[in-house]
Amino acid sequence: MAEKNMIIAVILSLIITGLGNVYNGLITRGAVEFVIGLVLGLLGMYVSIIFSIIGIVWALYVIYDTYLCTNAINNNQAIPLLLTQIDLQ
Repeated sequence: MAEKNMIIAVILSLIITGLGNVYNGLITRGAVEFVIGLVLGLLGMYVSIIFSIIGIVWALYVIYDTYLCTNAINNNQAIPLLLTQIDLQ
């Protein structure tokens, strides 16, 4: 993969959860991150505020995950597993 701009990737993840990893070329990973964030947001609006708090934690994790993935791409390393368990490349 070509080198990716860390700042652009992180800013995209700040704007829309998962978009930074789509920019990185990790389409499936970004889509899964987005759907999880969307579900948590909807549950937070319609079920319980607890889900909103979990959604905020999820969004922060996705920003960190985008940083890790961008760093791995730029250093020609293996892409880390999502939540250290799930292979979504």
